[in-house]
Amino acid sequence: MLETFQHLRIRYPRWIVAWGIYFFDALFSAMAFTRVLLPVFVNRTYFSSLDIFMIFAVMQTVLGIIFLPMNLYRSEPTVSRFYEIQQMVRTTFLIALLAIFVDALTPGIWLLSPQVILRYWLTLAFGLVISRWTFRTVQKYLLTKGYGLRKTIIVGINKRGFQVAHDIVAQNHQGFDLLGFVHSDDDPQLNGDEEMNVIGHEKDLKQIILDNQISEVIVAPVKLEHTHVTRIITRANGSPVSIKIVPDLHEVISGLARTEQIYGVPLIQVNPNLNTVYNTIIKRILDLCLAIPMLIISSPLWIIVSACIKFDSKGPVLYKQERIGKNHRRFFIYKFRTMVKNAEQMTGPVWAKDDDPRITRVGKLLRRFRLDELPQLFMVIRGEMSLIGPRPERPFFVDKLVDEYPFYYRRHKIRPGITGWAQIKHPYDQNIEDVRQKLKYDFYYIENLSFSLDFKIMLSTVWVMLSGEGR
Repeated sequence: MLETFQHLRIRYPRWIVAWGIYFFDALFSAMAFTRVLLPVFVNRTYFSSLDIFMIFAVMQTVLGIIFLPMNLYRSEPTVSRFYEIQQMVRTTFLIALLAIFVDALTPGIWLLSPQVILRYWLTLAFGLVISRWTFRTVQKYLLTKGYGLRKTIIVGINKRGFQVAHDIVAQNHQGFDLLGFVHSDDDPQLNGDEEMNVIGHEKDLKQIILDNQISEVIVAPVKLEHTHVTRIITRANGSPVSIKIVPDLHEVISGLARTEQIYGVPLIQVNPNLNTVYNTIIKRILDLCLAIPMLIISSPLWIIVSACIKFDSKGPVLYKQERIGKNHRRFFIYKFRTMVKNAEQMTGPVWAKDDDPRITRVGKLLRRFRLDELPQLFMVIRGEMSLIGPRPERPFFVDKLVDEYPFYYRRHKIRPGITGWAQIKHPYDQNIEDVRQKLKYDFYYIENLSFSLDFKIMLSTVWVMLSGEGR
């Protein structure tokens, strides 16, 4: 079954592919620039050759910065060319419209007429379509020759595992270098005449991944039982691999992960490597660029809110509470106090309920408009939190949930947020069941983390604050 892949294998880091895409796009962008904009700048005698080159370099850098958080430089060969092209054409068109709008407000700012801007966009869009289609086609062709393959194992020696292996071998331009199989706990008894390479057992999955430098793990147990699948994923915890699950019933982990296809074979993807450029660098820059101005603009409101809290009830203005953050680090979260002083002194850690007598009159308004969360902007600036992400939970409840959900640790792979997908989909927690429900939304966010999703959450949060729909 595996002899088809026993040919020349040449692997290279994924960043090489990403940079290759960027420079290939830059080549076609340079052609569009030369065709449309270069004559305009050359006719203006005060532009030197260096000036013109720097203009193009800045434009291309800005375009790259915009494309990066949109996942338009992904190295995976399974990326849809149609999706990439659609995203690039739409994005560049919006940039062109924005440039024309700015020119209408301040005529002559670009030294280019709207007609030239539109003509440049048409030429650029056509060039990017050719660039991306050509690059992805060549990439898929090289995969058939053994270049850029990703070491892959299948967990599950059964009919489903064999079917996936057959499809992988038949579609070798998908980039999977199938090394062999790993025994799953629920594998049936084999006849002994099957030809395969058995690497080990799922209990040793993490060591198998490290010893063989595996990049892709495809999970294909006989039955997709929630506890079994979770156990397999947990055993690969911390390994730099992409995990794909062969689904039986999608609702087993509905809302948890992205789904992709290998020519008719659906695979639910769980990617343990969350240290992407967007998540580690770009998201942090955006947090600082937004949190600092928000803190300055909202500062007068802090004075009003603080005064209202002091007049309404006895106690401090701010309320602090220990939470669990990224990499399980503990930190203190600060909020405007919305309950009476020492509200949990007698009860211990509990959630607020509808018409909770512990919530003050001012506290109800603050919760309704989410204004009690404003002090957490300091946590964002300090790097303990992000504007958007799973809400940090208290250690008391984390201990309960970790025992019940071994997969819970994934929430601590990224910075917790002031707001998140779960917060706009579900009201304030009132019991442990609410937390369980929000876990589904948190996992969806983690698996689909992107600039577009963060932008959507931010807009929804602004609407909740303005409309007072927060509860």
